[in-house]
Amino acid sequence: MSHILKMYYGIDVDINENGYFQYQGKLYYFAYLKNVQEFLNVYHYYRYLMHQCHLTGFQLVKNHNQDIISQNCALFIYQSASFDYPLYLQNILLPMPLPKIKVIDIKERWIQKIDCVREKVREYAYSFKHDQDIISLIYYYCGIAENSINVLNEILSIDSKATLSLSLALIHTIDNHVYELLNPCMYCISTRPRQIVYLLRSHLLSYEDIQKLLENQYYDVYEMIYLYARVLYPSHFFDEILCSKLSSSDVENYYLYLDEERQMYEEMMKIVSFYVRLPKISWINGENMV
Repeated sequence: MSHILKMYYGIDVDINENGYFQYQGKLYYFAYLKNVQEFLNVYHYYRYLMHQCHLTGFQLVKNHNQDIISQNCALFIYQSASFDYPLYLQNILLPMPLPKIKVIDIKERWIQKIDCVREKVREYAYSFKHDQDIISLIYYYCGIAENSINVLNEILSIDSKATLSLSLALIHTIDNHVYELLNPCMYCISTRPRQIVYLLRSHLLSYEDIQKLLENQYYDVYEMIYLYARVLYPSHFFDEILCSKLSSSDVENYYLYLDEERQMYEEMMKIVSFYVRLPKISWINGENMV
């Protein structure tokens, strides 16, 4: 994408694989946008979030034609400022004035993704890609995903038309630094529980932090139950499998992470079940966990 950067912005630099680069003493980020309109919708709410946090964050840079999009790419410049994480957390977890999402629609999407991941087993089992470690992980995480569906069914047993509020949420886990957390390309429009879970998985929230959030902010019954379903649903693994991005070191890291995940399932069940009734999942304990 360096040629687009040079052609449209007159910047001739090598771009790192992650899209960040330094130019004339400033931090920039250059990204390809899969869906421009979807991103612009996210960016609109991102700007509001930054305003509420007394930040500028990443701003879009206009090209030579005074356009903000160049061949589906966008350039951002980061405006450095003091970052108040508690203030960010308070604002990112506020519901936004958006149409709510139906729980049944989430369930259908999750089931579809589980089926797609299961199809990957054939690819790894009956070709030169055969890797028993990956196959075992696929079966393991599909089993956990089935449990997340059971948790969604708990909501639907209460109200088949249940809905959830929407806000900004991270698209995946991030490293613990301000640039990714304040990068608009790291966000999508989704649920507050998704944001909580990704902050937890990114080690930007502790279990004690989550307890305080649930005590101090309003979450309805459906959001509480969905929070636990979101903890169980392994979208991080599914996305990497479906994009064929798993290296041997990634697979090893997943196995090393299993104990930490087990603790997460247990701790979050304790926290959420204090407020709402969760379906019994007998294997989530120290003796029976895989």
